[in-house]
Amino acid sequence: MLEEFPEAVEEMEKEGLKYTLTAFSKTDRSSMRGRGWEDAFGTSDHEEAERRAKAVGMDMEWLPDGGVKTILGPRSLTKVFDGRKGRRMWFNMVVGMHGKELSSATMADGTEIPEEVVKRCGEIIEEESIQFKWEKGDVLFLDNLALLHARRPSLPPRKVLVAICN
Repeated sequence: MLEEFPEAVEEMEKEGLKYTLTAFSKTDRSSMRGRGWEDAFGTSDHEEAERRAKAVGMDMEWLPDGGVKTILGPRSLTKVFDGRKGRRMWFNMVVGMHGKELSSATMADGTEIPEEVVKRCGEIIEEESIQFKWEKGDVLFLDNLALLHARRPSLPPRKVLVAICN
């Protein structure tokens, strides 16, 4: 991205990004986007959810249908993590959230990220991706700070167990 869109990358890095996500009230396991805010925040109490959101720099707007719109930003496009020898890592959700029905990724001031930049970023991710067919009993370990990772669409029911450690 830096080679192909140096000005756009510099601007996103300087200005930061903003992410918005609309979450339902309750979890709907039949939907790929089905995690409700109560599950995400581990509470059904609005005030406690707001407290937990603020703790990670997120604002919330409650919706009439019981859902919530979360706003996170400004956030950096890249990040340098301790122990990574100063290497700048692509650490953002631009492709995954840009222009989706329930989410968006924009510049921190709300202006749109150029479509050709997002499109090419997605193409680069595809070009660099490694895919495999899961089989019963498979376990995957990955370094969450070194790898951009995602899930391909699948049909329910699907059960994903996650453990995160340092």
